Amino acid sequence: MIFIDRVNAWNPLAYAETIRSTNPCGEQPLPPYGACLLGSVNLTLFVREPFTDKARFDWDEYRKVVDIFTRMLDNVLDTTVWPLAQQQRQAIDKRRVGLGFTGLGDALVMLGLAYGTSEARAQARRIAELMRDAAYAASVELARERGAFPAFDAELYLSRGTFASRLPAHLREQIRQYGIRNSHLLSIAPT
Repeated sequence: MIFIDRVNAWNPLAYAETIRSTNPCGEQPLPPYGACLLGSVNLTLFVREPFTDKARFDWDEYRKVVDIFTRMLDNVLDTTVWPLAQQQRQAIDKRRVGLGFTGLGDALVMLGLAYGTSEARAQARRIAELMRDAAYAASVELARERGAFPAFDAELYLSRGTFASRLPAHLREQIRQYGIRNSHLLSIAPT
């Protein structure tokens, strides 16, 4: 169940848009003519020595892939031929992307963690938080290189109550200082 009023309250672009619905599978809330650009990282590829007592998750490699994937999704926005001018305007003005992951359950099993246990939940939280932090850091770096998304307003974007206002302090400070390339970065698709 999705509550559109909560989505709009948490939307860091509430100052520039009103979310009306989601894409067909519900993972990305969108304004009218909003574009849905999703990409999933396969978590099983980061498990080293799976199904052994030495199984571990390769955090450094995962962070590198999230950085590259964030840049790739941003590049796709500029190479896409949009069917409608309104979609292109939405995509370029806000540079919304949806980085996510797939294979969480399989990765947990490969690490010897039973799905739903406190250990598995802690691992899933760490995976999600690292993706969040790495993607936002990559988008800040892209803003330093190429500029922030055109509809960016630091104070409004980081205002109290939005998703961006709950980012770690160091990311909020970097966004305030350098801007951010992509208005939205994360979407976990039903993969």
